[in-house]
Amino acid sequence: MNFSELFQLTSHQCAFSPNGQYLSSVNQYRLIIRSSKTLEIRHVFACIDTIDTIQWSFDSEFILAGLIKRHVVQIFSLENPDWKCKIDEGSGGLVHVHWTPDSRHILTTAQFHLRITVWSLKSKHVSYLKYPKKLSPKSYEFSLVKPYMALVERRNESLDHVSIFNYESDWSMIGHFQVKDLEDLQGISWSPHDDILCVWENCYEYKIVFYTIDGNCLNVYKPDNDRFMLGIRCTQWSPTGQVIVVGDYDEQITILSYLTYRRIREPFRLPERLTSENGYLILKEESSPSKYRIYNGTLQISPIKPNLDRANPRLGISTIEISHSSRYIAIINDTMPNLLFIFDFKPQFHLGYVLIQTYPIRSIQWQSNCDRLALCTHTNHLYIWSAQGASCINLPDELSKLHIDEIQWNKQLSSKASLVLIGQNSMCIGFVDDMIK
Repeated sequence: MNFSELFQLTSHQCAFSPNGQYLSSVNQYRLIIRSSKTLEIRHVFACIDTIDTIQWSFDSEFILAGLIKRHVVQIFSLENPDWKCKIDEGSGGLVHVHWTPDSRHILTTAQFHLRITVWSLKSKHVSYLKYPKKLSPKSYEFSLVKPYMALVERRNESLDHVSIFNYESDWSMIGHFQVKDLEDLQGISWSPHDDILCVWENCYEYKIVFYTIDGNCLNVYKPDNDRFMLGIRCTQWSPTGQVIVVGDYDEQITILSYLTYRRIREPFRLPERLTSENGYLILKEESSPSKYRIYNGTLQISPIKPNLDRANPRLGISTIEISHSSRYIAIINDTMPNLLFIFDFKPQFHLGYVLIQTYPIRSIQWQSNCDRLALCTHTNHLYIWSAQGASCINLPDELSKLHIDEIQWNKQLSSKASLVLIGQNSMCIGFVDDMIK
């Protein structure tokens, strides 16, 4: 694997463009655009203050820089660098900013989630969406198949509602319904291939509900012993849309079918006692030099006890990532942060691999065109896994100061795969050799 030189970075702000041709990075108040292949600087845009967040438009023609502390968003064009746009939220404040999939509207969320403002780059028209509910990471989701946006609302009667807007038709509301099956909606997600919405309850109650866009309830899933269970922490649809994987605060994963929206099999609890006799392969990292070794035997894992006196304790399934083919699922449990559990759907669903890292895992990401997974642990090592094997890659000596906190694959389907390795104040690009499977 080949690596570039180190580039300066501010607060992990770095991203490939959706078409894979560019790599953006932030250095203080400067937004730097490079070619993803040659790393040659194409543009440098200067902002009025330190940049807090960046985001590419879906068509890769524009990029925005969010200056959250200044309540300002600046937008730049790659095709016409002289064109500039500035959005100032003023006294309303700014907490979130996102592009719409048509790349011609920007949504800004005011402080305390008082409203969402829709800014049109094409008509310069401004409109407002009222009653957004404060959710993490945001109170709205876009459909992948139609120009629809679902907005979660908390209206005056303290009840949750969902409104469906068509952003290609002047943000006309095409659907609205009250979520009667939930008391405190905490998450929303679109099916990747249908007009189906999935919503779930807060952390104190395990309940997940599937709706059509006109509010017709398809199914309400609750475990049989739901009185003794905590709620849902994260969900993830498979790329094919055939299943949705649900992770909860009780450290279990549940798989639901897209045909019936019911459970396919019994929930699977991540094991604390690992043994090679149970049919899965255990790969344990060794240091000096860093490498994986197949572990034969039994290993008892001591979970980290979460601090229950603090808000949002680190507990339960925190990460679910599904591979390109939808065959593999990578799982991280916050009470066992050094372990990566990889499940395999073939020939039938089972735990296939367990990776034991020396340090807690910071980031994982599947490559977009094959079942290859990269992970990092805030060290100067990069880890690559596939069904053919796993590798520990040491960064060259000149890059040893880079402690990798985040990984992003370039989603462009080129002949040579590449990924960016992101640290707190620096980054580099890695180009994967064809021999690494």
